[in-house]
Amino acid sequence: MIEINSIYADKRDAQNFVAECETGFNTSLSRIADALLSEKGGRYLTLAGPTCSGKTTTAEKLTALLEAGGRRARVISIDDFYYEKAEMDKMSIDDLEGPDSINIPLFEKCVNDLSAGRAARLPTFDFSTRKRICLTEYIPRENDIYIFEGIQAMYPSVSNVIKPYGFRSIFISVADNASVKGTVFDKNDIRLMRRTVRDFYHRSASVELTMKLWPAVRANEEKNIFPLMGKTDFVINSMLPYEIFLISSYYRKVTEGYPADGFMSDAVYGLREKLCCTAGSAVTASMIPMDSVFREFIV
Repeated sequence: MIEINSIYADKRDAQNFVAECETGFNTSLSRIADALLSEKGGRYLTLAGPTCSGKTTTAEKLTALLEAGGRRARVISIDDFYYEKAEMDKMSIDDLEGPDSINIPLFEKCVNDLSAGRAARLPTFDFSTRKRICLTEYIPRENDIYIFEGIQAMYPSVSNVIKPYGFRSIFISVADNASVKGTVFDKNDIRLMRRTVRDFYHRSASVELTMKLWPAVRANEEKNIFPLMGKTDFVINSMLPYEIFLISSYYRKVTEGYPADGFMSDAVYGLREKLCCTAGSAVTASMIPMDSVFREFIV
């Protein structure tokens, strides 16, 4: 439990609090990068975790650290290996976050090409059309390190493709509940608020759609993701304690007017009520570094 006993009503205190939180996260990531750089010859890394853990930005930050240490790093999103909608319909697959949604033969071909030093054709998946829109040629070099990023990166069907070549693994998630002057926010509710705001602003998804998908998302996490957490080499906590104060205005805005009989309306209004404890905080989006993990979830 992270205990937050101030709302940081003073602007300078708020800025210092944000900086302290960011420094803590960056320090933990730098330690992992140093450990990876000390291992000569390692080429494969998986970065996985549940929804709204900050995987995308963390992969970018890790890439910068590895390249500063002399390795050329390439992020490869497992999301780009989704089956197209027509293929999924044909195979009766309806869970985008489940292990069956990934085109393993395509993924295996790319990994084998990279491992053999051959030019690999890496896919790009368009979520609006649910189609593979292009294949981009990538020419590997001996010093490359590949970061396979995505919810599915730790699924056995995916990791078994990389396993013969050896790899290191990172698990990232919101690892702590938080208490703001006695008001407790569950770590999964923190991710739900992140996802609600992110989906609304960045994926044109309604709050109701996010809420309808949430039970299946959580069920998949408990079945396929969290049980594997203890088997990874590194664990990163992406909880940034200041985020409770910042997500508050965004979450309350996008959920305003949510139907009282809407799906999981009790959860929506319960979080809105809890967020009243952040009133008067001076934490603002302008204080957040542009490369912060939390930038994934706000505008």
